Amino acid sequence: MKVRQAIEEIKNGVIHPIYLLKGNDYFLQDLFINQLSTIYFSNSDIDKMFLSTEEMNGKELIDYITTQDLFSSKKLYIIKNPQQLRGKSSTDLYNLCKNPIDNQILLLLHDEWNIKSSFINKIGKFVDTIDVQTPFPSDMKKWANYLIKKRGKEANSFCEKLFVDIAGDSLSNLQNEIEKVCLFIGNRNLITADDLKSSAIWGRERKRWEFLLVLGSKEYSKAITLGKNIITKSESMLSLISPITTLFQEMLFYKMQKGTFQQNRSYIPISPSVRKRIPEFSKGYKIEKIIYALNLLGDIDKRQKSAYSKDESELIQFINYVIE
Repeated sequence: MKVRQAIEEIKNGVIHPIYLLKGNDYFLQDLFINQLSTIYFSNSDIDKMFLSTEEMNGKELIDYITTQDLFSSKKLYIIKNPQQLRGKSSTDLYNLCKNPIDNQILLLLHDEWNIKSSFINKIGKFVDTIDVQTPFPSDMKKWANYLIKKRGKEANSFCEKLFVDIAGDSLSNLQNEIEKVCLFIGNRNLITADDLKSSAIWGRERKRWEFLLVLGSKEYSKAITLGKNIITKSESMLSLISPITTLFQEMLFYKMQKGTFQQNRSYIPISPSVRKRIPEFSKGYKIEKIIYALNLLGDIDKRQKSAYSKDESELIQFINYVIE
């Protein structure tokens, strides 16, 4: 079930005692939780608690949920990654989901859509799963349109695409970028492409994904030129390690899955324009070369954090090693 469908149900008065959210787009998680809280607690004080299986042991978590106050007031418990509970605690939580307590809502957050869990599978048999993955690139433009209108602004289709190219790796980033531009233009209603291009973030992000595109397509001369440019003006080697590593990891995943491209597995710190070309890039690299590149990046990361090293030299040597 999509988030919008689930929210519409809530607005129409259909509120369930158990919810299961799968995916790690925090904007969608917050959107659903806030909508649920607003309507569920419309006639009472909000009593919303976040419970983490990483910070509480199983018995503490179950005891917290099952301890009733004298007034039996409404409560919303948000449990992050409940599949990590083991033994009796896991069984107890499952039974609470099968036989929910009055005036309580249990909302289960499972960040990793593709990681299998017997607990989540059992819950999913009697609870509708709400999809809170970052939307596919084809849907991000619709979200850009929605978020722009929500701020009382307008933008044409080209501007919406620019927003997605700049910050479409997650809805949180997309929303933040739209908010920055809306603040920048003040009372003006129409957002233009120049507004986006005047943003310092636009310049840095555009140069970054242009570099990743030529690195992925093994265009040696352009990679050297762009690499030198961004390493001296807008980036450090340390800031580039994460997106470059992600680029090669995604190519490795694609190779290992034998051409099955899971575009929306989870958040990755590269733009959609780079992400959609992963299948194309992977054809130009052998698995051995990709693994070699990842090992090089790991070595560079250690040197950057523990010893003096020159950013430009590190980047140029890396390009020389991976592009033959």
